[in-house]
Amino acid sequence: MGIHYQQSNIHWNYFLSIERDFENLSRYIEFTESNNNTFSIELARLLMTATQEVDVIMKDLCKLVDENSTADSIGGYKAIINERIPEFNNENVYIPRFGMNSKPWSEWKEANNHPIWWTANNKIKHHRTEFFERANFKNTFNAIGGLLLTTLYFYKKKAEKENGAEMDWMELTGMLLPKTSLYKLNDDYYYGEVVAGRNEW
Repeated sequence: MGIHYQQSNIHWNYFLSIERDFENLSRYIEFTESNNNTFSIELARLLMTATQEVDVIMKDLCKLVDENSTADSIGGYKAIINERIPEFNNENVYIPRFGMNSKPWSEWKEANNHPIWWTANNKIKHHRTEFFERANFKNTFNAIGGLLLTTLYFYKKKAEKENGAEMDWMELTGMLLPKTSLYKLNDDYYYGEVVAGRNEW
């Protein structure tokens, strides 16, 4: 008997695989502020993988909100997202289990700034020996959080374009399955979710 397949949400599945690898690190690195500067090869791998996926999805997100977009760099993404989705850079991500939260894209509110984790990725990619310590826990946490936001906004804008109507956040997060196991957004983006612990990172 044949197997029947439906099209999968490939970017969502990719995010979940990165999140799972990061969650596994909690067995070896305590998710606490005193480990913000802890760095390793595994953290470098996750930081660079998450940032590369942000780059991939950002191109498509920019095209969804501006059909004339040719953006292919962080500066181009910033210009379009700040104009078309101004709330994006003020979004929080949380890890309730460890009482963590941050705004991974908050640097975009400043004129000439890019996320610290994005810059860290570029330094590690091009000058790894000199800047390897930037492959740290804090930057990796924020890179994966930045990827979560990028991925969710991509699926939201994609659904809105296809359906010709605004999509409710709860409908979106209820549609993307399986759910995240570690990262969350604001409580009111989910059906019956509770965010516990909000220490700023």
